[in-house]
Amino acid sequence: MVKPNYGVEQIKTLEGIEAIRLRPGMYIGSTGPDGVRHITLEIISNAVDEYLNGYCTEAYIKVAPDDTVTIRDNGRGVPFGKAEDGSETLENIFTKLHTGAKFDSSGKTGYNTSGGMNGVGAKATNALSDHFTVYSYRDGKMAKMEFEKGVRTSFLTFPYVEAHTGTDIIFHPDIEIFKEGITLDYEALRKQIKELAYLSPGMKFIYQYKYKPEEIITSENGIKDYIQDLNKATALTSMFYAENTEDRIGVKVAMLYNDNYSDSFRLYTNSIPNSGGTHLTGFRTALTITMNNYARSKGLLKEKDTNLTGDELKEGLVLVLSFIMPDPVFSGQTKDVLSSSEARTAVQRLVSRELEVWLNANPQDAKTIVEKALLARAAREKAKKAKDTVRNIESKKQKALKFDSKLADCYSKDRSKCEIYITEGDSASGNLKTARNNEFQAVMPVRGKIINTQKATLDKIQKNAEIMTMIEAFGLTIDTKTMRITYKPEDLRYGKIIIMSDADVK
Repeated sequence: MVKPNYGVEQIKTLEGIEAIRLRPGMYIGSTGPDGVRHITLEIISNAVDEYLNGYCTEAYIKVAPDDTVTIRDNGRGVPFGKAEDGSETLENIFTKLHTGAKFDSSGKTGYNTSGGMNGVGAKATNALSDHFTVYSYRDGKMAKMEFEKGVRTSFLTFPYVEAHTGTDIIFHPDIEIFKEGITLDYEALRKQIKELAYLSPGMKFIYQYKYKPEEIITSENGIKDYIQDLNKATALTSMFYAENTEDRIGVKVAMLYNDNYSDSFRLYTNSIPNSGGTHLTGFRTALTITMNNYARSKGLLKEKDTNLTGDELKEGLVLVLSFIMPDPVFSGQTKDVLSSSEARTAVQRLVSRELEVWLNANPQDAKTIVEKALLARAAREKAKKAKDTVRNIESKKQKALKFDSKLADCYSKDRSKCEIYITEGDSASGNLKTARNNEFQAVMPVRGKIINTQKATLDKIQKNAEIMTMIEAFGLTIDTKTMRITYKPEDLRYGKIIIMSDADVK
């Protein structure tokens, strides 16, 4: 067999687009249907970033019958022109990793907050599309650049007399990358556009999917509308809502309680959905501390009661939490979990302050929340007792089995009412084990024709494994002084010993 070479010539350095195409999962998490939706949302998120910073009011999203996607916004347009090194800025933005204006968190570029902080998102969409075209309108000009699989193929600029700014991006996902198919799911994409509308109150999203009629998706009240839509059960409380913006860090929180037994929450950072993170930690800490302080002060928790736990307060909770900040830190490029410590502090401070005011203004809602948490505690304690009972029974069964692996013991506490059946061989015990009441009936098989203990000496009895197993199982002992088999009534394990075998003796 020829051994492969491994030397300097085998070491490769992958450039941006090539790296994304070779390892797409690193950048978008999946090359299945979720991946196609991911690269679409990366472009839509750029329009939302423009909205968050005050420069965009409308986004148009179209999915054509051939799965080509068009996304148009009326933001500022993508900059184009020569960079300091002579390269084309527009090409750099869509091909060179970690290139963009969103790294400057000082606000000088106009991006005070943004979901796309790594300079990767739009480049991944370009790299993983077989065709990608960008039109940029700004400064009285229009630029058009085309790509194939992330490689630039054409570039044009010319005057544009209309007073219009914005960006149009048209792309077709590459079937070589998304081998499971490139068709976007209508409902899944619509759901995420609707979420973005809730997070961007007043922004208009125009959605057209293939042959379906065009629809406008928008929300005037933001997450206040969202939480009402999210709640599918009977609401038990009114809605708590709080928001604050300070030092370019913004928090919006809406919550209510319903009659469900589980919680439901939606988390976002700069309009990017999260499954968890420091903002959720800050909310839960504030909720737990504030609810316990209120319950103690109003006598809803007695002195002997322990504090309500976070798990108890989660039952029936419906929560929407939107957090915005410059330079958020995530656990990865897919931005699933927020790690920024500032989020915990900002959310906890806001919720602690505003929730206390809301509880005092809504005492019936406060009482409902505490009572629901106490019911959750009672249910958990009851369930724990039931589990402990089962575990104790199983433990007793296992303890009883220590005498002999073939012994099928019973587990009643009243051993005087228990009975053990001695059968001849495993086959004879099989049906009996199945038919018995294992609360008070035990079964132990022994091999046929064991020694006759009336004729055998004690030392011979002690050498017989079958007899010694029965002695131990019955709760008998051998008195080494008198050399007799003895017992104490409190040690006996069975009230009856029933022999189910032939009366054969040697």
